[in-house]
Amino acid sequence: GPALWETVASALGARRVARRGRVMPDGMRTPSVTLLLGQHGWVEHVDNGIRYTFDVTKCMFSPGNITEKLRVASLPCSGEVLVDLYAGIGYFTLPFLVHAGAAFVHACEWNSHAVEALHRSLLLNGVRDRCHIHSGDSRQLQLRDVADRVNLGLIPSSEEGWPVACRVLKKDTGGVLHIHHNVETRPVPQSAVLPAERGSAEAASSGGEAQRPAEDGGEETLGARLRPEWQRWAEATATRIQALLEGLHGRPWRSSVLHVEAVKSYAPHVHHLVLDLECRPVLP
Repeated sequence: GPALWETVASALGARRVARRGRVMPDGMRTPSVTLLLGQHGWVEHVDNGIRYTFDVTKCMFSPGNITEKLRVASLPCSGEVLVDLYAGIGYFTLPFLVHAGAAFVHACEWNSHAVEALHRSLLLNGVRDRCHIHSGDSRQLQLRDVADRVNLGLIPSSEEGWPVACRVLKKDTGGVLHIHHNVETRPVPQSAVLPAERGSAEAASSGGEAQRPAEDGGEETLGARLRPEWQRWAEATATRIQALLEGLHGRPWRSSVLHVEAVKSYAPHVHHLVLDLECRPVLP
């Protein structure tokens, strides 16, 4: 009973104890966490100099996305307006604001507990005045023609958010989409793996995170360094986004694959990828 958890807490130098279960498959990734000792589940976690606060009994924290959070923190977003369609507790909203220098972020989130956590974290990091939280289903977002950059950080697929992402992009200048997706890869014999790819294959097979392909630009280099399934997914996504934009605006657009990031091995032969896709209207 309580005496056991008080003893555990005392031995660990803690004031509260909780038992963690599996994340619920309910569309909000609700954690199964039972508070065994203490009055509340609010905690603070510091990640890359950013303070995240959340209630562990209501919201989950994903440490597996650290490489992507570090990457977006280094992007040159000074002066840009960003729309984060699946903000959660601020996994990417906060790095874009605190480190990447985004001028303003529209953060969309339908989990009320995550919205409260995001609000508190924005205040903790002194960036509340540069963010507007849109509470509710991002598919119903009424914004249009505002974004230089859109983050679609939802897996296994962010596909339902693609039409919204196209609507919020600036219609005269376009911008960059960061599209998350889980892509299945056929098992590859070790001898058949390209040298530049071998580290990624080894990391994935050992349960570790896949190493990122080098970002040194150029479609030829990009194609040579990516697994064929990743490249096919990136090109198919670029084609579909281009068609969505042309249908929306009634004029030609071009979409260019800037980079494909391997975030982590999600399951056997399934990788969590992020496609950086530049979308621009074709000017007369």
